Amino acid sequence: MHRARLALTSLMLLVSVPAAAAPEGPPSEARLRQVLEEIVKNAELGDAEIGVHVRSLPDGRTLFSKGSTKLFNPASNVKLVTTAAALWYLGAAYKFKTIAYRDPKMHGSTVEGSLYVKGFGDPTLTDEQVFGFVNEIALHGITEVTGDLVLDESFFDSVYEGPGWEQEHGDRSYAPSMGALAVNFGTFTVRVLPGTSIGSEAQVLVWPDIPSIEVSSSANTGGDDARSRIMIGTSKGDGIKALVSVRGAVGIDDPEGVTVYRRAYHPTLYAGEHIRKMLEMRGVKIKGKTKIGTVAKNAVTVAVHESWPLADVVSVLNKFSNNFIAEQILKTLGAEIGGQPGTWQKGCDVAGQFLADIGVPKGSYVLGNGSGLNDVNRFTPEQLTMILEAMYKRYEVQAEYVSSLAVAGASGTITSRFANAPAQLKLRAKTGSLTGVSALSGYVSTRDQKVLAFSIMLNGYSGRTRSMWKVQEAIGNALADFKSGEVVAQP
Repeated sequence: MHRARLALTSLMLLVSVPAAAAPEGPPSEARLRQVLEEIVKNAELGDAEIGVHVRSLPDGRTLFSKGSTKLFNPASNVKLVTTAAALWYLGAAYKFKTIAYRDPKMHGSTVEGSLYVKGFGDPTLTDEQVFGFVNEIALHGITEVTGDLVLDESFFDSVYEGPGWEQEHGDRSYAPSMGALAVNFGTFTVRVLPGTSIGSEAQVLVWPDIPSIEVSSSANTGGDDARSRIMIGTSKGDGIKALVSVRGAVGIDDPEGVTVYRRAYHPTLYAGEHIRKMLEMRGVKIKGKTKIGTVAKNAVTVAVHESWPLADVVSVLNKFSNNFIAEQILKTLGAEIGGQPGTWQKGCDVAGQFLADIGVPKGSYVLGNGSGLNDVNRFTPEQLTMILEAMYKRYEVQAEYVSSLAVAGASGTITSRFANAPAQLKLRAKTGSLTGVSALSGYVSTRDQKVLAFSIMLNGYSGRTRSMWKVQEAIGNALADFKSGEVVAQP
């Protein structure tokens, strides 16, 4: 027997479905419901709440429902809402822009006045894109700016942390600050390398090397075969400064050292310092300050950078569950549909209109941010399958939305899950994970090529996350092994 079928047979032996009368309906569906009921019933998750909803997309019927109308913290499954609303209203071809302007007076290669950079919420500006943007400015023949580098963040408001961020107490890169002009996902890099000899000071390198990042280090170089033990912390200093503290030891024979990513505290000025650094590297000198302002009315356009299409941005977001991209998209929705400046509230209002459009009424859920970070959102499993169904039936964005999800056993956050099992390569889903919370929602193709939408949410579990994963994977594999009209034999 094929290993995948063996895996499911073993599972069914474990749940030992009783020979009770099958629920009403087609025999194959009744049998599927029995299998799913037993998986949920026998899940050893203590007092954890479980919600499951399975919807047949060919006809919209509910195939299985257990706690599916209860509100759960969906964690990063909220990204399914954010990305659906973005594709629904902005379209798969939408591109984010970043534009450079200069004051009109120019003498030779010198701008007599200021250089302006206006951000429009691009979440994909990394070093490569910033350098290309800066290179385009230099290729306009500019080598000197007598005035300031002015950063225009007016496409968004100046609130850099969304609802849920107040529950964070660390400096981790998964909870960065957001802004209309932001680079490198709102983070910077710290790398610690061994020094020249045992006992010498360790090398601490920071990128970008800009004034607002200050490093203090007591780290040294350990002996031969010594394991690197480095502690890196950051805290907010005066103004926009990020204070980096490095302690511990890095092994002398550890050429890779230790690399971490930490959040910047002021996204706009951090982006401005980064852009200024690259301008200098490209031979463009700015005499004035780096400051926040607005583009002068008579300014001349110098360079325009466009992001990848929204379809590609959404694919990165959903496959790797990037919080920064999700929140940038939500505020962009607010700005484009609700009117500038984009805010979290406007973004949530637009997402709420999308939900109303597909039949999810206002007041039946709680939406506070676009990423699912921390304890601010509530949705039911049934509501998520409604979203999945609506996006599957909308031809203009169906392919982009479905393909944005991680593939079981192959890509994204479920690369290492469902290996050698019925759902491998047949299930596409978005994961969600917080302390005591795990969610998995998406699509699965059955053995007779019917597509089902499903949502599995678990809240309030104090054990290991992998225990919740096992339940999700058992359900996903049972769905992938389902075939309409066929009654699976009793194990």
